[in-house]
Amino acid sequence: MKMAYCATCNGYSPVSGDRCGACGAQGSKSSRRPGGSASTTPSTVHLLCGWPLVLVVLGGLIGGALGGAAYGINMSIYNSNLPIPAKIVLNLLAGSAAFLLWLVAAAAIRQQLA
Repeated sequence: MKMAYCATCNGYSPVSGDRCGACGAQGSKSSRRPGGSASTTPSTVHLLCGWPLVLVVLGGLIGGALGGAAYGINMSIYNSNLPIPAKIVLNLLAGSAAFLLWLVAAAAIRQQLA
């Protein structure tokens, strides 16, 4: 089955004929997402996906690594064809997991230094 990017539903879906299998929109679809770079993603999406980057300020290198990983995961979630409520929940879970891992790492480091 051929998968293609649909600009209407903003995700990859099976294509039947010239219609999107997920939303039924008619039109040309390419086999790859157009652009795919940061310049084609709205700035509000970067803000919503990048909230875990606050860990850079709180946690330095470890926080930055965890926040950057959570940002990458959140962007992957945004670009998926999941329903919007699922994207929101997964976005919050990914960021919360990064904060939790940072707390565990900070506690372990503090214990080693004490």
